[in-house]
Amino acid sequence: MLPIRAILANGERLDDTTSDNAGKGVTVFPDFYATAAQVLPVLLLALIWESRFLDRLAEQNRRPRRTDPDGVLFWTRPRVRAYSLFIVVTIMAGTALALLVLAGAVPPGPASRAVLTVCVLLALATLLTRVVVDVVAATRSPARALEPTAGPTETEVGPTSSAAPVTVEPQGR
Repeated sequence: MLPIRAILANGERLDDTTSDNAGKGVTVFPDFYATAAQVLPVLLLALIWESRFLDRLAEQNRRPRRTDPDGVLFWTRPRVRAYSLFIVVTIMAGTALALLVLAGAVPPGPASRAVLTVCVLLALATLLTRVVVDVVAATRSPARALEPTAGPTETEVGPTSSAAPVTVEPQGR
């Protein structure tokens, strides 16, 4: 890594990024772009391809509540599609920007740091929202679950009210 040179308010020059410079009012970002270039693709994987997000999205009822009483208030399929694609494009653009800065094609500076910071914070906020929604849905009582679970029906197993419990005796060797 090339040394980062900084000039303090009193004119003193600092020619490295070691911890000796901590507390002197120097703001250096030696690994910011490399970290962003590594973190953003991982966040993209976590948001889109992890935890069966696309499978669940395809299976869910996403009709608006005005046409379906069991529908959703805001996150209809077109809105989920638009927001998901926006997040993907934002994360990929942030990754590309970080790589361009690392390659020297774009100069590092406050604007590129701000754009990358917004990309990372947006991805983290989206991931946090998804985690909270998934945890709440997974821990709801069965009567309040968002999606009904497919269980055996009366025609598959016979009448459930008069069926005697089945006992299984352990067998010896």
